[in-house]
Amino acid sequence: MSTTPSTSPVALITGGAGGIGSAITRRLARDGITVVIAYSKSADAAQQLVRDLEASGQRASAVQADVAKPEEVAQLFATTLAQYGRIDYVINNAGTIVPRPLADITDEIYDLVFNVNVRGALNVLKHAAKHLGNGGRVVNTSSTMVGDPIPGGALYAASKAALEALGAVAAKELGPRGITVNSLRVGATVPGMFSKAPPERQAAMAAASPFKRLGKPEDIADVVAFLVSDAGRWITGQTITVDGGAT
Repeated sequence: MSTTPSTSPVALITGGAGGIGSAITRRLARDGITVVIAYSKSADAAQQLVRDLEASGQRASAVQADVAKPEEVAQLFATTLAQYGRIDYVINNAGTIVPRPLADITDEIYDLVFNVNVRGALNVLKHAAKHLGNGGRVVNTSSTMVGDPIPGGALYAASKAALEALGAVAAKELGPRGITVNSLRVGATVPGMFSKAPPERQAAMAAASPFKRLGKPEDIADVVAFLVSDAGRWITGQTITVDGGAT
């Protein structure tokens, strides 16, 4: 693993080996950005992604971190800074979903979802606020379920609503340093969490879009690439829906 400081911008992507996360990672790397893939359990996928990117002449590394654990997030940022000397972009993408009707939600399920989607996102935002350079970027991955919830989605929708609120405050606090903070309300995207939805639900969401298809991870990655670029410098504190017009 290289420890040479990076002369190119460095992006830290949580959940960077998943369906949407890996597409974001590949897109940013293609733009010449050094990428750090933060993963919790998907070590094989993360390491394979690093090998793929390095084989294409791009600079990448993978770091294990459970975002719900403050000490692991602190180490994630410390490792990235020690390796590359800078962090320019943070993609707050790690998340989890456990669909349950309200009557069946247990304390254990609540803790699982909120520990990752809210506490974990806050842990990442706290360190981003401390360590991002001036002019940096933060992009949070939210969900269209905040504005268009479905039965069984109470915990996920509520946790992503909290993430959007955290992002809105972060935009105001970090703006004086030229740092933008935005949240993407991502719609039905495959591969991704929506891959687990029943076929009839997938067909309904595809039909809801004027484009008559589900989202692809690359659709999300291109928006992230725009927001972290200089072209996105005047966009902050926003929640942007990226769902092909389905909602």
